[in-house]
Amino acid sequence: MTLLLDDPPVQGTPPSRARWRRPATWLPVLLPALLAAALTAYRYDGKPLWRDEVYTLSTAGRPVADMMGLLSERDAGLVGYYLLMHPWLRVSESQDWIRLPGAVATVVLVALVAVLGRRFAGGPGALVAGTIAALAPAVYLHGQEARPYPMALTAVVVTVLLLLRQSDRPRRWLWPVLGAVALLAVLLHPLVTLPSVGAAFFATWLRPGRARRWTLVAAALPAGLVGVGLVAAGSLQAVERPPAPATLPEFFTFWKLASDVPWLGWPVLALAAAGAVVLLTRHRRGRARERHALVLALWAPMPVLAVTVLGLIGGYFNQRYASAALPAIAVLAAVALTSLVGLARRRGGRWAQRATALGVVVLLACLLPASITFRDRDAGFDDPRGAAAEIAAGAQPGDAVVYVGNVVRPMVEAYYPAGLASSDRLDDALLVAGPLESDTLGGLEVRGVGPKVEALAPHQRVWLVGSVATATGDLGRTTGNARAVMEGRRLVSSTDHSWLRVELWETDDAPVVAAPPPGNPS
Repeated sequence: MTLLLDDPPVQGTPPSRARWRRPATWLPVLLPALLAAALTAYRYDGKPLWRDEVYTLSTAGRPVADMMGLLSERDAGLVGYYLLMHPWLRVSESQDWIRLPGAVATVVLVALVAVLGRRFAGGPGALVAGTIAALAPAVYLHGQEARPYPMALTAVVVTVLLLLRQSDRPRRWLWPVLGAVALLAVLLHPLVTLPSVGAAFFATWLRPGRARRWTLVAAALPAGLVGVGLVAAGSLQAVERPPAPATLPEFFTFWKLASDVPWLGWPVLALAAAGAVVLLTRHRRGRARERHALVLALWAPMPVLAVTVLGLIGGYFNQRYASAALPAIAVLAAVALTSLVGLARRRGGRWAQRATALGVVVLLACLLPASITFRDRDAGFDDPRGAAAEIAAGAQPGDAVVYVGNVVRPMVEAYYPAGLASSDRLDDALLVAGPLESDTLGGLEVRGVGPKVEALAPHQRVWLVGSVATATGDLGRTTGNARAVMEGRRLVSSTDHSWLRVELWETDDAPVVAAPPPGNPS
């Protein structure tokens, strides 16, 4: 562990291990980690599993051969994460257990971001960088779920710390470790990690310090080759997915990587840009602490640029794929803030320094409410519990249910009251074979709109459940299941449960029945 805690050798400073025995040195790292642990533990089990967590459970919980067969058709890019989670799920498939790796990784991530902040901005920078990371949406949105993001970001930060360590004081035996950690990062999620890992290796290659360039290339080569292969495999599997190009407003919402408060996000990114200028300027002046400023300066924008380019050329676009920029943004913002406090001391004296430091504390405190508010919600991205409760309350004998999306069925069925699924009150009329019997995520259904219409014909009332992005009438995208439900029926009610939509459709000749009271959209 001390390998990750080493600072660049500066003349006249004691050895790193002696420095880490002083509370003033390790407390700025420990305190953000404790904050992250407290926030991660708060309402840890408060939200139901959402669709991506169902992917984790349904994929990694299968035998390895079945899992690899499933990955050959979907999610091939996350093969490393699913292989890692497979033995974990053999112990238990409870909600708390499958979320535990991400929760632990969140705390470790925040501690390592603080370590990185300490390297570039000293003890105060460690405290500020770690706190920003602990309170950023890119961390708290995924710290309590069974997905690879906290683990992937942790592997990226470890890769960067090892790169900096090797550039300062190379050790031959450590190069394979560095290559393995970089490869692990890419295997966990190539779209998230490959741009960051590539930027860090490239920046170090430009200014290798005492390391040799060929060793840097050798360490980066496995991760680069595997990462490109996984991205290519995932892209081929997604050719039929509707394109989601990045629009200008979507690009500007990347500030959510740093803050979930509209008036605060842009200043945080502006501080990160200022921090990059400060580090690069100090490096030109020969400051030893900033000798690797280029690593942060390239790391911070590269994930955002990579995902934006992917969206602009018509690929799948998702903001969270740029979350690996967060550690660099946090450290750069910490550099700017600590520099601002120092400048206030030099220009305005002690009182100016205290006022500026108080402003930094207020800025960080403003990040806290959004983090707590998100954890206070009854659901995150999806609310299958609320959707299931609405259907259970309104279902009548002879009703049918139709799902839109390959994991909506198991996600919602998990929260039905016992005996409701596939009963006389809720006939899964299109289902041919369940997920386990068919070796699929969501089961096999009747194929073709015509046969679907025939299968639903005996039912006057049909519940349609799907994501807000694909359910009937949303964004002009209508699936075969939705078209079959709409045939000869009218919409009676529609309720959003976070990203899940529940609609009730009745045949035109059916008596008008009062719809169940809609739930409150989360």
